[in-house]
Amino acid sequence: MGWFMKEHDIHVGSLLDQLNVRFAPTPDKKTHFGGIDEMVALQKEFKIFKKGRSFKTSVAVLNIGASNAEAKNRLHDYFTNLAKHDSNVTNQNGDVAIVNAMVRNLASKTPLPVYFTFHDMRAEKGNTRVLITEKDRPVPYFDRDYLTISFPTLPLKSAKPVAKAAKTVKKAAKK
Repeated sequence: MGWFMKEHDIHVGSLLDQLNVRFAPTPDKKTHFGGIDEMVALQKEFKIFKKGRSFKTSVAVLNIGASNAEAKNRLHDYFTNLAKHDSNVTNQNGDVAIVNAMVRNLASKTPLPVYFTFHDMRAEKGNTRVLITEKDRPVPYFDRDYLTISFPTLPLKSAKPVAKAAKTVKKAAKK
Protein backbone atom coordinates (compact mmCIF):
# COMPACT_ATOMS: atom_id res chain seq x y z
CA MET A 1 0.00 0.00 0.00
CA GLY A 2 3.14 2.12 0.09
CA TRP A 3 2.43 4.28 -2.94
CA PHE A 4 -1.06 5.23 -1.73
CA MET A 5 -0.50 5.41 2.01
CA LYS A 6 2.94 7.06 1.89
CA GLU A 7 3.87 8.23 5.41
CA HIS A 8 0.59 6.76 6.70
CA ASP A 9 1.78 3.17 6.10
CA ILE A 10 2.03 2.83 9.87
CA HIS A 11 -1.79 2.96 9.97
CA VAL A 12 -2.39 0.05 7.56
CA GLY A 13 -2.53 -2.54 10.34
CA SER A 14 -5.03 -0.59 12.43
CA LEU A 15 -7.20 0.17 9.38
CA LEU A 16 -7.32 -3.51 8.48
CA ASP A 17 -8.03 -4.30 12.14
CA GLN A 18 -11.12 -2.08 11.92
CA LEU A 19 -12.35 -4.11 8.94
CA ASN A 20 -11.47 -7.38 10.65
CA VAL A 21 -13.43 -6.46 13.79
CA ARG A 22 -16.49 -5.49 11.71
CA PHE A 23 -16.44 -8.94 10.07
CA ALA A 24 -15.10 -11.02 12.98
CA PRO A 25 -16.76 -14.12 14.38
CA THR A 26 -19.59 -13.28 16.77
CA PRO A 27 -18.65 -14.85 20.12
CA ASP A 28 -22.11 -14.72 21.71
CA LYS A 29 -25.16 -13.31 19.92
CA LYS A 30 -26.92 -12.43 23.18
CA THR A 31 -24.16 -10.52 24.97
CA HIS A 32 -21.69 -9.58 22.21
CA PHE A 33 -23.81 -8.96 19.11
CA GLY A 34 -21.55 -7.61 16.38
CA GLY A 35 -19.03 -8.90 13.91
CA ILE A 36 -20.25 -11.05 11.04
CA ASP A 37 -23.77 -11.47 12.47
CA GLU A 38 -24.24 -7.71 12.65
CA MET A 39 -22.86 -7.31 9.12
CA VAL A 40 -25.30 -9.94 7.81
CA ALA A 41 -28.19 -8.03 9.42
CA LEU A 42 -26.95 -4.69 8.05
CA GLN A 43 -26.48 -6.21 4.60
CA LYS A 44 -30.04 -7.54 4.60
CA GLU A 45 -31.45 -4.15 5.54
CA PHE A 46 -29.16 -1.72 3.71
CA LYS A 47 -27.37 -3.71 0.97
CA ILE A 48 -24.01 -2.21 1.94
CA PHE A 49 -22.28 -4.48 -0.58
CA LYS A 50 -23.97 -4.50 -3.95
CA LYS A 51 -22.90 -5.60 -7.42
CA GLY A 52 -21.99 -2.47 -9.37
CA ARG A 53 -21.02 -0.57 -6.22
CA SER A 54 -17.33 -0.22 -5.44
CA PHE A 55 -15.70 -1.81 -2.43
CA LYS A 56 -14.43 1.66 -1.50
CA THR A 57 -17.99 3.00 -1.28
CA SER A 58 -19.05 0.15 0.98
CA VAL A 59 -16.02 0.71 3.24
CA ALA A 60 -16.88 4.42 3.39
CA VAL A 61 -20.39 3.54 4.58
CA LEU A 62 -18.83 1.48 7.37
CA ASN A 63 -16.78 4.55 8.41
CA ILE A 64 -13.49 2.64 8.43
CA GLY A 65 -10.53 4.89 9.25
CA ALA A 66 -12.53 7.87 10.43
CA SER A 67 -10.08 8.79 13.20
CA ASN A 68 -7.44 9.94 10.69
CA ALA A 69 -8.94 11.70 7.66
CA GLU A 70 -5.78 11.73 5.53
CA ALA A 71 -5.02 8.04 6.13
CA LYS A 72 -8.68 7.17 5.48
CA ASN A 73 -8.69 9.11 2.20
CA ARG A 74 -5.50 7.42 1.06
CA LEU A 75 -6.92 4.03 1.97
CA HIS A 76 -10.02 4.86 -0.07
CA ASP A 77 -7.79 5.88 -3.00
CA TYR A 78 -6.06 2.52 -2.69
CA PHE A 79 -9.40 0.70 -2.69
CA THR A 80 -10.51 2.67 -5.77
CA ASN A 81 -7.36 1.48 -7.52
CA LEU A 82 -8.25 -2.20 -6.94
CA ALA A 83 -10.37 -2.08 -10.10
CA LYS A 84 -7.08 -1.82 -12.02
CA HIS A 85 -5.79 -5.05 -10.45
CA ASP A 86 -6.65 -8.55 -11.53
CA SER A 87 -7.90 -11.06 -9.00
CA ASN A 88 -7.56 -14.80 -8.64
CA VAL A 89 -11.25 -15.04 -9.63
CA THR A 90 -11.63 -15.65 -13.36
CA ASN A 91 -12.70 -12.60 -15.38
CA GLN A 92 -13.08 -10.32 -12.34
CA ASN A 93 -10.89 -7.39 -11.42
CA GLY A 94 -9.92 -6.95 -7.77
CA ASP A 95 -12.75 -4.59 -6.89
CA VAL A 96 -15.50 -6.65 -8.54
CA ALA A 97 -14.14 -9.89 -7.07
CA ILE A 98 -14.18 -8.47 -3.53
CA VAL A 99 -17.71 -7.08 -3.85
CA ASN A 100 -19.05 -10.29 -5.38
CA ALA A 101 -17.40 -12.41 -2.67
CA MET A 102 -18.85 -10.17 0.06
CA VAL A 103 -22.37 -10.22 -1.44
CA ARG A 104 -22.27 -14.01 -1.82
CA ASN A 105 -20.85 -14.57 1.66
CA LEU A 106 -23.25 -12.25 3.48
CA ALA A 107 -26.24 -13.86 1.71
CA SER A 108 -25.06 -17.39 2.53
CA LYS A 109 -26.95 -19.65 4.94
CA THR A 110 -23.68 -19.96 6.86
CA PRO A 111 -21.71 -16.75 6.29
CA LEU A 112 -18.05 -16.90 7.13
CA PRO A 113 -16.27 -14.22 9.11
CA VAL A 114 -14.04 -12.20 6.79
CA TYR A 115 -10.36 -11.62 7.33
CA PHE A 116 -8.62 -8.81 5.47
CA THR A 117 -4.88 -9.01 5.04
CA PHE A 118 -2.21 -8.11 2.50
CA HIS A 119 0.56 -9.78 0.57
CA ASP A 120 3.86 -8.50 -0.76
CA MET A 121 3.76 -8.19 -4.54
CA ARG A 122 7.52 -8.73 -4.69
CA ALA A 123 7.28 -12.20 -3.14
CA GLU A 124 5.60 -13.72 -6.19
CA LYS A 125 7.37 -11.79 -8.96
CA GLY A 126 4.92 -8.94 -9.22
CA ASN A 127 1.71 -10.69 -8.20
CA THR A 128 -0.50 -7.63 -8.19
CA ARG A 129 -3.71 -9.66 -7.98
CA VAL A 130 -6.28 -9.37 -5.22
CA LEU A 131 -6.45 -12.83 -3.65
CA ILE A 132 -9.74 -14.22 -2.39
CA THR A 133 -9.76 -17.51 -0.51
CA GLU A 134 -12.93 -19.14 0.77
CA LYS A 135 -12.76 -21.46 3.77
CA ASP A 136 -9.30 -20.31 4.76
CA ARG A 137 -7.70 -20.48 8.22
CA PRO A 138 -5.74 -17.18 8.41
CA VAL A 139 -5.99 -16.78 12.20
CA PRO A 140 -4.23 -19.69 13.89
CA TYR A 141 -5.79 -19.11 17.31
CA PHE A 142 -9.36 -19.43 15.91
CA ASP A 143 -10.40 -22.92 14.94
CA ARG A 144 -12.76 -21.80 12.21
CA ASP A 145 -12.97 -21.00 8.54
CA TYR A 146 -12.90 -17.47 7.12
CA LEU A 147 -13.33 -15.78 3.80
CA THR A 148 -9.89 -14.20 3.34
CA ILE A 149 -9.27 -11.16 1.16
CA SER A 150 -5.64 -10.26 0.57
CA PHE A 151 -4.64 -6.92 -0.94
CA PRO A 152 -1.45 -6.55 -3.00
CA THR A 153 1.08 -4.25 -1.36
CA LEU A 154 4.49 -2.83 -1.95
CA PRO A 155 6.72 -0.72 0.26
CA LEU A 156 6.85 2.93 -0.76
CA LYS A 157 10.51 2.74 -1.78
CA SER A 158 9.76 -0.23 -4.07
CA ALA A 159 6.68 1.29 -5.69
CA LYS A 160 8.46 3.60 -8.13
CA PRO A 161 10.86 0.99 -9.60
CA VAL A 162 8.00 -1.49 -10.05
CA ALA A 163 5.81 1.12 -11.76
CA LYS A 164 8.70 2.04 -14.06
CA ALA A 165 9.36 -1.63 -14.86
CA ALA A 166 5.68 -2.20 -15.64
CA LYS A 167 5.71 0.69 -18.14
CA THR A 168 8.83 -0.74 -19.78
CA VAL A 169 7.19 -4.16 -20.11
CA LYS A 170 4.04 -2.62 -21.65
CA LYS A 171 6.12 -0.66 -24.20
CA ALA A 172 8.06 -3.79 -25.17
CA ALA A 173 4.83 -5.76 -25.59
CA LYS A 174 3.44 -3.16 -28.01
CA LYS A 175 6.47 -3.53 -30.34
